[in-house]
Amino acid sequence: MPARLRLSWGMKTLKLFLLPVLDSLEFGWQFIRYALIFVSAFFRQRASLGCEMVAIRSQLTFYEESIRQKRQPRPRFHPAFRVLWVLLSSVWTGWKSAAELMKPKTVLKWHEHAFLNWWRWKSRRKGGRPTISQEMRALIRRLSRENVLWSAETIHGHLVLLGFDPPCPDTIRKYMAKPKGGTDKSQTWLTFLRNHLPVSWAMDFFTVPTLRFQILYIFVILNHSRRQVVHFAVTPHPTTAWVIQQLREAMPFGRGVPKLQPAGFRKARPWAFRLRAKIRGLSV
Repeated sequence: MPARLRLSWGMKTLKLFLLPVLDSLEFGWQFIRYALIFVSAFFRQRASLGCEMVAIRSQLTFYEESIRQKRQPRPRFHPAFRVLWVLLSSVWTGWKSAAELMKPKTVLKWHEHAFLNWWRWKSRRKGGRPTISQEMRALIRRLSRENVLWSAETIHGHLVLLGFDPPCPDTIRKYMAKPKGGTDKSQTWLTFLRNHLPVSWAMDFFTVPTLRFQILYIFVILNHSRRQVVHFAVTPHPTTAWVIQQLREAMPFGRGVPKLQPAGFRKARPWAFRLRAKIRGLSV
């Protein structure tokens, strides 16, 4: 690794480590500052506190007017400020009249967010599942490799008989040796379709809305081999008898097709099930 790339990677790692630490220190300092201001108010005279409140109120009114006229950007409140107002809203009944820079609804959202963070921290995971040792994993793989017909429950029972403390069968199934190449030798639906492509037709409906807000049902029969439209028809009220008639018109003079598959039959469309018996009666 080049020295410049190593230095850049080290600086990024140091930045990712120091940013949360600096944020925590800033939060602690602001919180301590607010606490000292609150405690010092008990040792001051009322006249001094009143003059200070008038001075702060005047500056706050000017700042609020500047924000309203968009001469000043809206303030971004740091976490210590939000925690302070959450505490004030809990112990002071008149806090809503003093909230000038934000709406009372915003303080309630802060309270809800602090409540969620508190319970998220309280319900945090204090530990997880016990780790599976490398020896136990190797033993599970060996038993599953030497006994291909054994299930996870069988391996669990034999490990108990051997004096081990094995994990649950679901965990054992995770570490069992997987057969290479798969065991399912049956062909897929795509392979079946490609093998019977020259002698397969497909049929389906689709809808078209009209200018008078009516729905027309269009019945289409397609030839898979050439992607050719064999037959189509339009009706506002499709029925099974109507579909059977369209099949007769698509295969005149006894012409038949060995494989006629309704599109979406595998998805269990209702009309496809009712039509399957009718297709068998036509010797299609």
